[in-house]
Amino acid sequence: MKRLWGSLLLRVAAILVLGLGILQLAILLAVIWPDGRPATFRLVNPTDVREIAETLEAAPPDLRERIARAASVGGTTVELLSDVPAEAVGPGAMRDAPRLNARFREFASELKGRELLVQVRHGRGIPGADAPAGPMRVLVRLHTGEVVAIERAPLLLRQIASRYNIIAGAAAMVIAALLLVLWLQIIRPISRLAGDARSLRYDGRDQDLPLTGGPELRDLTTALNAMKRRIAGLVEERTAMLAAIAHDLRTYLTRLRLRAEFIEDQGQRERAQTDVSEMAALIEDILLFAKTESQPAATICVIDAREELLTLVDLHKETGAAVTCEVPTHPLPCRCNPLAFRRIVGNLIDNAIKYGKTAQVSLQSRGARVAVRVIDSGPGVPDEMIESLPRPFVRVEGSRGRHSGGAGLGLAIVKALAESHGGSLSLRNRPGGGFEAVVTLPAAG
Repeated sequence: MKRLWGSLLLRVAAILVLGLGILQLAILLAVIWPDGRPATFRLVNPTDVREIAETLEAAPPDLRERIARAASVGGTTVELLSDVPAEAVGPGAMRDAPRLNARFREFASELKGRELLVQVRHGRGIPGADAPAGPMRVLVRLHTGEVVAIERAPLLLRQIASRYNIIAGAAAMVIAALLLVLWLQIIRPISRLAGDARSLRYDGRDQDLPLTGGPELRDLTTALNAMKRRIAGLVEERTAMLAAIAHDLRTYLTRLRLRAEFIEDQGQRERAQTDVSEMAALIEDILLFAKTESQPAATICVIDAREELLTLVDLHKETGAAVTCEVPTHPLPCRCNPLAFRRIVGNLIDNAIKYGKTAQVSLQSRGARVAVRVIDSGPGVPDEMIESLPRPFVRVEGSRGRHSGGAGLGLAIVKALAESHGGSLSLRNRPGGGFEAVVTLPAAG
């Protein structure tokens, strides 16, 4: 019982019961609320009635209908009838009110001898009427023998204050309040928990998610925290294992490199040395990728991205690579470890040269971000492979040989390094040909 109190089940049940209770109350009010039509309304001014009657009497017969319609403005309805209508029955029908006729003697005195008849509306208003009807109307017999019926609609405030509008407004307010409570008590905590879970990196840097909300949400948060710690432990174990394997493999690679020196055939010796060097580079890439994913980023400091990029491009030009660079004339500080920045940009330039022969590098500021863009002039990659390119060991060319481009860790390392510094990597084929890679990093200052 103690666990049920404050639980998600109890909250949802309480909201449903409260909502159903309000709905039942609204239905009861609509059914049993008496038909209390307002006691006062806008009575037609007798002077206006006389002027309307005189105008209609003076007008040609074929224009009287149009004049009556033209006088129906401002909530006043003027209708020209051939005679006094017979009494009708049913809701909304008009009936004679002899008692009111006696009370309207002063009203009749303004009509200069014209016959006056007062009718009241029977029962409730006419359902589905185009406009709300008044509770009373005045009929005046003209000297021409015709009858003009004049009626005023209820005041707008009275219309708004009708019981149906009050019930509908109250129900809408209650429903809005219930939705707000539902959002505050259930939806918002779940959304916050989902956002916190998406931000986890499982690398040991994350704090445990805060325990908030009802018992079910607390249990879910506790389970997520436990899962996070297990995943972080597995990642750390994987990194430690890879580091140990890499250390042992370096020893054997050193021996192989020394033994390769004793191969008499020069061609075979050079090929063996190349294989050993590629194996060593592959091991270093795997170890770097594992460390980047499992360990916090190295000391993040403020660097001048412009200066670092120019230095890196010059180094590639010295090797004969076809690299061009476009940078702003002023320093462009960003938050990144210098070694990580060089590895990120270096990998992108190397990929552009390997697959596109040339690399066009540019640097620009994008608000709170600094963007490094590298474009090649190659054929690009199939569109269906772009999303999977930053994954480890994914390559457009299926082999893993370094002579054909590498093992498929370059972009994975770039993405991992960028994200560890709060940045991102985006890839796309250019409409005019070539491939484009853009890395964004947090700007400084």
